Amino acid sequence: MAQNSMPVQASGYKSIWDTPLAKGVKFAGTIIDRNWEESFISRIANTSILQDLTKCAQMIQFKKPPQAGPWRPYELNQTLITDQPTQDSFCITICGSAYKSLKIDKEDIRRACDDWPEFEQGFLDDSWRQFENLLHYSLLDRMQLSVGSRNLGARAGRDGNINLGTLTSALHLSPDNILNFFTRMKMVLQQAGRWYEGEMFMVVPEEMSVLLLETMFAKQLCCNMSESLLFKGLVATNILGFTIIESQRLRPTIDRQTNRLVYPILAGWNEAYAFTADIVDADLVEMERSFGVLYKMLGVYGGGVIYPEALTKAYVTFSTAGLVPNP
Repeated sequence: MAQNSMPVQASGYKSIWDTPLAKGVKFAGTIIDRNWEESFISRIANTSILQDLTKCAQMIQFKKPPQAGPWRPYELNQTLITDQPTQDSFCITICGSAYKSLKIDKEDIRRACDDWPEFEQGFLDDSWRQFENLLHYSLLDRMQLSVGSRNLGARAGRDGNINLGTLTSALHLSPDNILNFFTRMKMVLQQAGRWYEGEMFMVVPEEMSVLLLETMFAKQLCCNMSESLLFKGLVATNILGFTIIESQRLRPTIDRQTNRLVYPILAGWNEAYAFTADIVDADLVEMERSFGVLYKMLGVYGGGVIYPEALTKAYVTFSTAGLVPNP
């Protein structure tokens, strides 16, 4: 009786492993990478004033404007009370650092052939994007912690009568009160004497897009008409003097009483916070105990607030956002 054997395919091969397709691997290309947010660091912070800190200086000192004090009432023949001008100063140092160490075997480089330059450029580009992502999160967190005490919370403003929300009692934004919210944020900065036309920003979560879209179709008077929703179909980039920057990097918390996400919104003058970062060391070295090469990169970053009264923060929820399911 004849032994059983694998039937021959119509192509003449017993299996795919006997075809030319099994003789080696041919790269068809690289799939498209996920989207990354564009950098907005230079739009919300002063990125030039601290550049020396990434080179040789350890600390930069800032002097505050001299203060002469208020005028005194005068009475006839009184002895004058003299004041002395005062001037304070503060220092900023860089305290953040991070590194990336990547090992590549020379055999992998050889096998990559013509694809190696593209592969190398790809992981170097991704290393920078990851570093840039770290910088954004660090900057946003530090700026929120640096907001002046009168510019946040339920009793913000010069007289303590402006409610900007708290973590446990956030402002619930809807089309009916969104314009009032922008007015509150602007008023806090104006009362602090830190409103500079054309230099103000506001970082909002992308979840605000739907709310802005609903609002701006009905209310156009607040905005730059040439950049508004009705004419471009996009979220307005200028609302009541604030340059609006949407970002997924604002970290929300959950209000378990309402099951809504509570988002921080950060606004202020783009010179209020100084920030800098750089990759200060980058080496490509051969490894001693293997046929490999090592890519080493060291980055430093950091900064500090110069004008805390020129920043403001609110905590909000959105009427257009869904509820978070119970755990």
